[in-house]
Amino acid sequence: MLWVRRVLALAIFVGVLILGWRFASENAVPVRVHFVAGVVEGIALWKVLLAVFACGLGLSGSAWLYLVAKNRLVTRRYRKALGGLEAEIHQLRNLPLAPETPAPGASDAAAIPPPSEALGRGA
Repeated sequence: MLWVRRVLALAIFVGVLILGWRFASENAVPVRVHFVAGVVEGIALWKVLLAVFACGLGLSGSAWLYLVAKNRLVTRRYRKALGGLEAEIHQLRNLPLAPETPAPGASDAAAIPPPSEALGRGA
């Protein structure tokens, strides 16, 4: 199976080379290119087409990279928030459902706070 992939990859590579050679030979006509800064003459048409294609690919690739980076940052923020919420749920699961009842025979006197006069805070 590996040899089939290698043969297929080699066939695709040779096909791209042949198509590129044919494209360059059929579009070898020298052309004049008008830029904002001036004019350039005598450049082969295939070179101009290849440069324009590369510029378009670079612009669209940079826009795509911006969107991917933005989405990854949003995903990271959501995962961080999710981790915090999961930790909160874990803490809530560890809380008791009802307050603990005192043992039978224990007095409630220990739970009643003393009056403020007994603490020396009298008004």
